[in-house]
Amino acid sequence: MILKTLVENTSVSSDYKHKHGMCFYIETDSHKILFDLGKNGLFLENAEKMGVNISEIDIVIISHGHVDHGVALKIFLENNHSAKVYIRDNAFDKHYIKLLGFNIDVGLDSSLKYHPQVVLTGDTMVVDHGLTLFSNVETKECYSTSNNALFAKMGKNILVDDFSHEQSLIISEKGKQILVAGCSHTGIINIKNKAEQIVNNKISYIVAGFHLYNPVSRKVESNTLIQEIAERLKDNSTYYDTCHCTGKKAFYKMKEVLSERLAYLSTGSEIEI
Repeated sequence: MILKTLVENTSVSSDYKHKHGMCFYIETDSHKILFDLGKNGLFLENAEKMGVNISEIDIVIISHGHVDHGVALKIFLENNHSAKVYIRDNAFDKHYIKLLGFNIDVGLDSSLKYHPQVVLTGDTMVVDHGLTLFSNVETKECYSTSNNALFAKMGKNILVDDFSHEQSLIISEKGKQILVAGCSHTGIINIKNKAEQIVNNKISYIVAGFHLYNPVSRKVESNTLIQEIAERLKDNSTYYDTCHCTGKKAFYKMKEVLSERLAYLSTGSEIEI
């Protein structure tokens, strides 16, 4: 499996522009996938530089209903007329971040919800052999406190987001179980445990943001929480590639515990799993 980072907050060099957000190109034996898209057309520019033909993408997965992961969907659909786009049915609901007492819209374009290429997903969905999407992560161990500033419209009310619109991908290929997540709002420990329940096996690799940094307040989660997550992730032989909402300070703190088993993905990076 090949994974190329088309959009992330940082870049491997000045050859690649970067922006707060996420977009991975994933090439398996059977599919060419984009996991998230970011919030503008930067994924197109970097795809061309990295040898990715957007017209050949056959699957798009939007991890959750926030602008930095899926608002570029309209741009993608203008450039690819055949790929199926898998997204939670409630990811198009209104989502907000609270700043100075105001609710700032951070949601997606709801007019795209019933686009013919969009496939609305539920709690668990087998996309194809070796590709499983899941959400419905109920446990809240090692939960990020910055989630408390994120809200969603539920019925007539605006409530603290429960992140039921967040989904993750399990890729089973060549004896490896690979978990790809977006911001891990429901907690990377909880998502990992749920994935291992689904496959009834240990996860070999995890590619995900860990949501330990709030870009609006610029606050990092406590050293206690970061340390606990790192120690919990150390308990088996899983390897981790992280980025985006983990933040560099939290990354280096976790690397003290996980050492060579933790790496950072920047725009322009390419790995083979």
